[in-house]
Amino acid sequence: MTRLHRSIAVAALCLACPWAAAQDPTAKPAPAAKEAMDGDAMQDAPMDEAALAQMFPKAAMNGDSFPEAAKSPEAIKNGSVLLEKIAAKYRSAPAISDTVAWTVKLPGGEQKDSMSIRLGGGQDMEITAGTMTMVSTGGQVYFADSQVEDKFVKVGLDGTVVKTLRTQLDGIEFPCPHMALRGSSEGKAVEAFSFGGGAFTKVAGYQEKDGMAEILLTGEGESDLKVSADAKTLLVKSMALVMAPPGAPPGIRFAIDFQLNPTLSDKLEKPIAFEPGKRKAVDGLGDLTPTRAESVGVGADAPTFKLMDNNGSEVDLASLRGRVVVVDFWATWCGPCRKGLPTIDALAKWVAESKTNAAVYGINVWERGEGALAKSKEYWSKNNFSFPFLDDIKGDVIKAYGFDGIPATVVIGTDGKVVAVHQGFEPDLTEKLKAEVLKALGGKS
Repeated sequence: MTRLHRSIAVAALCLACPWAAAQDPTAKPAPAAKEAMDGDAMQDAPMDEAALAQMFPKAAMNGDSFPEAAKSPEAIKNGSVLLEKIAAKYRSAPAISDTVAWTVKLPGGEQKDSMSIRLGGGQDMEITAGTMTMVSTGGQVYFADSQVEDKFVKVGLDGTVVKTLRTQLDGIEFPCPHMALRGSSEGKAVEAFSFGGGAFTKVAGYQEKDGMAEILLTGEGESDLKVSADAKTLLVKSMALVMAPPGAPPGIRFAIDFQLNPTLSDKLEKPIAFEPGKRKAVDGLGDLTPTRAESVGVGADAPTFKLMDNNGSEVDLASLRGRVVVVDFWATWCGPCRKGLPTIDALAKWVAESKTNAAVYGINVWERGEGALAKSKEYWSKNNFSFPFLDDIKGDVIKAYGFDGIPATVVIGTDGKVVAVHQGFEPDLTEKLKAEVLKALGGKS
């Protein structure tokens, strides 16, 4: 899985169909959903609906927390009126800044992510999520990713940013109502909250709690959304989405919680603008692929590095000359990486037990969000791996090695040259690596 595609998938909140791969080994689920699952949960064999229902606990509907009085015709009318007032607020505000953080509750834990939003006048806006940036200004929409240093996407604005994304940028959507509210029509405010697999067409409830106005939205399928807004400022402060995406067996629903922190102002501190730098424009996401040198090959000098390990010690590759070094590039969000790490751990244990003249390191790359390194350390400790990992979260070392996907494993000989390269998950990798290490040592441990 490439980091670019994951960035786009997460930004678009592509959470659908992780069960498809469990039912059909040839299916290709959305990257963010598949990789959020625990590696042991993904099996090659099909699973029955009962097993899937147990794997994906059924989330309670938001509507269950609304009493019957809050679903009465009068309550629904009040909720509809308030929703239109919220839309009018977002349409008329000269400038809006916000940070949207969301938590997806999936098997094996929670997946957290966030994005920042800035709205200027009209359809001028900027959204940043991880390495990705979308900018709309001057009648143009720009899409860029910091991993792609020489290209960006540029398309003409087709009425609204929402319409432009749907028609010209492969249907990308963002887990926030801001863009759609900005360009919404009177009486159509509910349509601004259809994202992340939920298509909501009507207000189904309204209640007030602790100064917050809660509006229940429903549509087709087993999904609903609770929008919580400050009753005085009319600014959305949180959303709770419960969804049963298309193709899910009966009884499977996901819960996604959103926290927002909107600020209205007369003017943005920094105007909306896109700076292409030395990058050149391309017409679509299909052309937005990293231009890299080929990945390091057998016989090449292994790019040197100095990185800190998870115990706080510096590891200098140059100082390891005379030993065989095995490095494995991985990330916590990468399902194939998690599945493959035990094979690297088995190699590390063999090296230690046989006193082979070799060193084994994991290299942690491309993590995102606050506390990424701490999260990686927690994962490492929880799995009790016997070898250390090195911090390359920014991705400088893996970039030097030329990989745009992980896992990737490299065997470096005693002279600092590459002996072997493996990309992707290989179930029998331990034995292959043992043989390659011994070969690099002249057949001696």
